[in-house]
Amino acid sequence: ASLPPPGPSHYSARRQLWLAQTGRSPPPPAPSTSRERLEELLSMPGAATNDEVWKAGVERVWRGLVTGGRLKRRLPMNLVIKIIHAGWLRDPETWPAGAAAP
Repeated sequence: ASLPPPGPSHYSARRQLWLAQTGRSPPPPAPSTSRERLEELLSMPGAATNDEVWKAGVERVWRGLVTGGRLKRRLPMNLVIKIIHAGWLRDPETWPAGAAAP
């Protein structure tokens, strides 16, 4: 695709290309029992800071993600974000203790 020179119009054109439906997306797979378990754990109030939730499986998935491992099955982005957020909260270099998001 021919794009305008760098700047706001370039960004807008790139964004439109990125958001365009390609029709190549595979249908989402049926949720596995492990995914359903993660969704259940992470939907609990305070899940991101709950050590029981962390130890019940979130930590293992987080470690795999941050060490460059591949998931056996795809996870929805909103679930991946919750997992990464829970990991950040436990990493004092990424998220200092007691810090709150603005």
